Amino acid sequence: MTDVFIRGRAVTCSLGDNIDRIITRVRAKESAPVELPIRIATVRYTRPYFRIPGGEERHADLEGFFYRVLFETVSRAISGAGLSKEEVRASALFFGSTSIDIPIFEATYKKAENSGAKKLSSESPGYGKIINEVSEHFGITGPCYTFTTACTSSANCLLYAASMIRTGRIERAIVIGYDLFNEVGFYGFESMKLIEPFAYRPFDKNRIGIIMGEGCGVVVLDAKPASPADFRFLGGSNACDTFNVTTHTLEGDDIAHTIHEALKHCGLGIHDIDAVKAHATGSPANDVTEYNGMKLAFGDSLPPFSGIKPYIGHTVGASGVIELVIIIESIARGFFPATPGFEQVDEEINARPITEALSMKSGTVMLNFFGFGGNCSSFIVTNKG
Repeated sequence: MTDVFIRGRAVTCSLGDNIDRIITRVRAKESAPVELPIRIATVRYTRPYFRIPGGEERHADLEGFFYRVLFETVSRAISGAGLSKEEVRASALFFGSTSIDIPIFEATYKKAENSGAKKLSSESPGYGKIINEVSEHFGITGPCYTFTTACTSSANCLLYAASMIRTGRIERAIVIGYDLFNEVGFYGFESMKLIEPFAYRPFDKNRIGIIMGEGCGVVVLDAKPASPADFRFLGGSNACDTFNVTTHTLEGDDIAHTIHEALKHCGLGIHDIDAVKAHATGSPANDVTEYNGMKLAFGDSLPPFSGIKPYIGHTVGASGVIELVIIIESIARGFFPATPGFEQVDEEINARPITEALSMKSGTVMLNFFGFGGNCSSFIVTNKG
């Protein structure tokens, strides 16, 4: 079957949109959350959030801000991949998001309310609107797909795009993960008491929950590499744990199954994995479930693992692409990122993510995403050989 190469990539997140600066800040274990004001009835307080810079433009024209971030991030990925106009035009598009265009709907409702209109509903243009806007903006005539599977949305985009390239159905895919702040998601997690009010600390004994973030990540997957240094997307697996509408079984059986299937699909064993990018949401139950699943899958051979959400927040459906870009760009600069915020071991699980960056110029890395609703995705990339 055809190899799949990660030929171009770009990110816009709370750390900015310049990949060199983003990775420099990751190496230094820096982050840039802001405090968002919350009002529930008469109660006012704040919660941390990882926000893309650009507040004034956002408030003036949310829809314009939404599409500017999207188009500029796609443009940088296309440029980095060195694609010709003909190659761009023939590409397939994959879009993964939890919120899709909910942020735009919310802004529309607020404008109507401020103008005195009683607008309670709006006709949806369909789930494909955003990817169609990208297609028209860049003159792309290839097939377009939208995935919304909660936190695994863009991770699943990557899996399906790679599979279609590997089997010869398409030659190239532009894969986008994008989620922007929206009140439905933010207040939804806050209502479940899952938002961490202090610092992000995955796997730590004193963890409380997630800190949400927004971002846009784009990669170009191609049957042909742009350079010998390009990472290969080896493949992976996805599955759904139907134990509960929101969570996985604490034993982690389905997580272990997904990891085993990913290894099997790539023709690898547990000893071939040099490091694991854990989903590491920081919520009490998810961290237990994920670590139990990793222990079941790897046994005593669990590789060094890390969670990178403390740098950029939990970007929900966009996390698959965004976290992939940060991982491979870090390795390309000689290190595998540490896990900020982890200080005290939780005796219940005894998980110990790395707290200092590993020296790594080449490696085979597994990236895991175990999302809301029981969806599980795991894939493997390498720049070895």
